[in-house]
Amino acid sequence: MESRFLAERLRKLKEELENLKLEAYLCLHQANIQYFTGSPQAGELALGLLVTPDNTPTLFIPEMGAYQAQRQTRIKLEMEVFKVGDEALKRLRSRLKGFKVLGFDDASYARVSKLKVKGLSLKPHPEIPEKLRMVKDEGELEVLRKAARILRRGFDAVLQVLKPGVREREVAAAAEYALRIGGSDFYAFPTLVASGSRSAYPHGSPTARRIRERDVVVVDLGAKFSGYCVDATRTFMVGKVKPAVSKAYKAVSKAYKAAVEGVKPGMRGFEADMLARKVIQERGFGGFFTHGLGHGVGLEVHEAPRLSPGSRDLLKVGSTFTLEPGIYLPGRFGVRVEDTVLLAEGGVKVLTGWSGKEFISLN
Repeated sequence: MESRFLAERLRKLKEELENLKLEAYLCLHQANIQYFTGSPQAGELALGLLVTPDNTPTLFIPEMGAYQAQRQTRIKLEMEVFKVGDEALKRLRSRLKGFKVLGFDDASYARVSKLKVKGLSLKPHPEIPEKLRMVKDEGELEVLRKAARILRRGFDAVLQVLKPGVREREVAAAAEYALRIGGSDFYAFPTLVASGSRSAYPHGSPTARRIRERDVVVVDLGAKFSGYCVDATRTFMVGKVKPAVSKAYKAVSKAYKAAVEGVKPGMRGFEADMLARKVIQERGFGGFFTHGLGHGVGLEVHEAPRLSPGSRDLLKVGSTFTLEPGIYLPGRFGVRVEDTVLLAEGGVKVLTGWSGKEFISLN
């Protein structure tokens, strides 16, 4: 990640600290540490990142990760390198002395309580990095586009192996191998492959079940590149398409297209969700769309904004999220279409589009 992007993120963070009258801010959450340092190693191993309005940020990191984190980051950092956990907390508490108000991101109470020093008020402010991370800069978008290209290779592999007699786990393994060979750091989440009546599970982990003729197969893949995630789902039909499946798919496809064409900057999450939900309801499947339309994607595969009933999250230009309407008929089958998209000035741009189709029939 280029230094100019990291410098701008820190500038915005420091501006927020001044607005909220916070003397310092402590990032404890892995994704937030990587966001401000540009280092996946720092995000993975660091105890925390201490940022003040006026001074160089300080990274508290164990000896084993210090060299790699230093090589990965493109900004100036002061490093407090430690050998054991107790030493780390002692050093961090020492650095906090003299501050009266410390903001911090999302962390467990047990962890934060260990940072308490005399005269210091601890103020939870997880919304600061969440708000900044919601709008991606050009550096992040470049990485996300690369991750999307890698993800397509996973679906190419699915097409090559998917046939009657193949186990769900074999399909998942083929996709995951293609992702890793294609450049994925790891998987954004465990690959989901659900066939036959199991396709009605929204999160169906792959099993030893053998795929059969006329099965519906839902495959949900996630690639991760330089710490950034993309997420997409395709529904496959092995053999001739059943009329009931075709009807459900057409409803999901129309809902997906309504979201792609209708989601605009300035909408709230619940408004975006309703664009797709209304289509599914009008076609008689309203009770079978059992999750939100989508979720933010970036350093985490589930982050802000949330596109779901009741969500007041504001959709902004530069935000990246999924659109994933689905219908799940218990004991029968399920259908889902999902892509990671970018919200631009004029509307949605699909990042993970593959083959020009959302539903693939293997005759």
